[in-house]
Amino acid sequence: MPRPLRHLRWAALALALPGFTAAQTPLPDAKELMARHNAAIGNRAVLEQHSTVRLAGTMSMPAMGMEATVEVFRGKPNKMLQRIGLGAMGEMTQGFDGTVAWVLPPAGMEAQVQQGEAAEQARTQADFFSNFQDPNHYAKAETVELTDFEGKKCYKVKVTRGTREGIEYFDSATGLLAGIQGSQSTPMGPVEYTTVMREYKEVDGVKFPSKIEQRAGPQTVVMTFTQIEFDKVDSTVFALPDAVKAKIRP
Repeated sequence: MPRPLRHLRWAALALALPGFTAAQTPLPDAKELMARHNAAIGNRAVLEQHSTVRLAGTMSMPAMGMEATVEVFRGKPNKMLQRIGLGAMGEMTQGFDGTVAWVLPPAGMEAQVQQGEAAEQARTQADFFSNFQDPNHYAKAETVELTDFEGKKCYKVKVTRGTREGIEYFDSATGLLAGIQGSQSTPMGPVEYTTVMREYKEVDGVKFPSKIEQRAGPQTVVMTFTQIEFDKVDSTVFALPDAVKAKIRP
């Protein structure tokens, strides 16, 4: 038997043996991926110099043929308000004043004070520094693989934050957070969701995703921000509406 062929047979046998694997590049640690994202997104010290940020643009729901306006306000350290203009249907707002998470539907519907998982999500969204990754906010974070996500090669990280578990995807080329997946509670039961961050835009040294696509069940919502500005929000924006105050027990 020719020697080269014999060597190839031994190599094939070795690959078939249990425990034998080809050398693989180690996956980066989840904390390393978070640090890469933070470095790519900008200088946190710059954001520290600001007290508020306003994002404004449009929101569309293609399956329903609906278009709306959207404004998101954040105030340091953990206040948030979101306004969605629905034309003739009115306006829907939701917010977090640092303590209370609430939703105010269009006229004719009652205000809601959120509790449990919904309040926890609102608190996370209200974090003024939420665009930056903080490993201390996670009970667990583990890189599991390099995979395809929305047409990009991304590192997939399993995370546990508070009572919620989910997946975060980091773009292997840019380091930026590309998207998240998880489950959220609804009156109809748990619903799996995917949020995709696209088209990061730099404003005063800090990058924000200017296009965010959210998919939950059969519904897709696309928010496109055309204005991002710092320190032009009055603090009264974050005050609790009277209808919400009336829902809070003394």
